Amino acid sequence: MNCIAHRGFAGVDAENTLPAIVGAAERADGVEVDLRRCGSGEIVVHHDETVDRTTNGSGPLSAYSAGELADLFVEGTDAGVPTFARVVEAVPATTTLHVELKETGIWPDARAVLAAASAAPSVVVSSFAGGQLRAVEGYPTALLVTEAPGTIRRARDLGCAGIHPSIETCSSTLVTAAHEADLTVNAWTVTEPAETARLRELGVDGVITDFPACCPGAVADRAVGGPQ
Repeated sequence: MNCIAHRGFAGVDAENTLPAIVGAAERADGVEVDLRRCGSGEIVVHHDETVDRTTNGSGPLSAYSAGELADLFVEGTDAGVPTFARVVEAVPATTTLHVELKETGIWPDARAVLAAASAAPSVVVSSFAGGQLRAVEGYPTALLVTEAPGTIRRARDLGCAGIHPSIETCSSTLVTAAHEADLTVNAWTVTEPAETARLRELGVDGVITDFPACCPGAVADRAVGGPQ
């Protein structure tokens, strides 16, 4: 079972920052990040529509240039909001980069970033919005869901390679149906080791987690000193 670091292990490091992402890539099979467009047009890595919750700034993300976002302090650290281009260059080829599209119309520019990278990692594109996933070509996609009914049919109709259900949505019935449809299942957001154990029993392919200690043991032990 794979370990995917949610926003770069947001439970232990400043979420969606370059140091968090680089550190997570050293101990996880994949790293999950969120993509938005900033005021100067670049694709940046940030979850919310505003910068208020995680930075020392305030107001809409779209009001800031990429340079201004880089100068903010995320969660009390000296790390700012990075561009997607910097993240792509920093993630090694051995780590899968899971990118969630948080806004419509940003995939063409995100794809251009990947195409321009000197050595882009493997990428999986996810979204709650089917229309965004339908526009993705050349990369595997995963449908984010918070309820089970209709999920398998919808994911297949969209040409997805997998589904990313919330842990509350995950059941043996859903996982079995997904695998019968040749869909991988990565569940989010895991915050307790007991949740990992339950999901392993259900047969999920990966856990998207905030904490290294919630990873399957062999993955968590990649970190120096073992799980944290």
